[in-house]
Amino acid sequence: MDPNSHTQCAQYPAVGIFCDETMSCTTFQITSPARTIVDCGLRYEFRYVLPIIDSALRRNLTTIAEIIAVCDAMQVDCGPVMRLAHYANPLSENGGESLCRAIFIEYGLETPVLQHEFVDPSDPAKAARADFMWRTADGRIIVLEYDGMRKYVDPDMTNRRDIATVVSAQIERDGLLKRAGVDTVMHVTYDDVVQPDSMIMRLRRLGVPLARTALFDAVR
Repeated sequence: MDPNSHTQCAQYPAVGIFCDETMSCTTFQITSPARTIVDCGLRYEFRYVLPIIDSALRRNLTTIAEIIAVCDAMQVDCGPVMRLAHYANPLSENGGESLCRAIFIEYGLETPVLQHEFVDPSDPAKAARADFMWRTADGRIIVLEYDGMRKYVDPDMTNRRDIATVVSAQIERDGLLKRAGVDTVMHVTYDDVVQPDSMIMRLRRLGVPLARTALFDAVR
């Protein structure tokens, strides 16, 4: 390794690790989930760390209180980690949904409701949970669904159905959402999220409200 080279990590001061911030993994000592999240939050962009903290909370690997306690013990500015703690939500079901939500936040959209359940009025035994939901100023309901490509090709996710059957089920599900009062159902993929300008423009045109705080400005 070139001793004169500088990585992104060199921009951050070295911070000691307390014994209670480590744990054993077979024969190795590794940082605790809370400390790992703090380290990532101090080094990487908001959009890439929100999926990590969401996943850790969803899997009960740590808590917001533990993350804040790690920050309190460090002699560095943990502002980026506090922003992550503010927006973290274990209801995100996968990393793609978390990344998608991070983009909404960074672009100043109101944080959506996650996993809201809509009941089919024509058959109350049927229901569907929406990945993201907003209510516009004029009372309309907008739903956005994040569709990872595995949804169409991974046998574990398709229940071994062919693509045509999976697409048909999606159309039927969208119909349920509209019968339940949803005005617009928008589908996006990973490609839309990593090149988000078009997606954000569509959401703004649909009337998705802007966030009431300017907190997102600090993470862009």
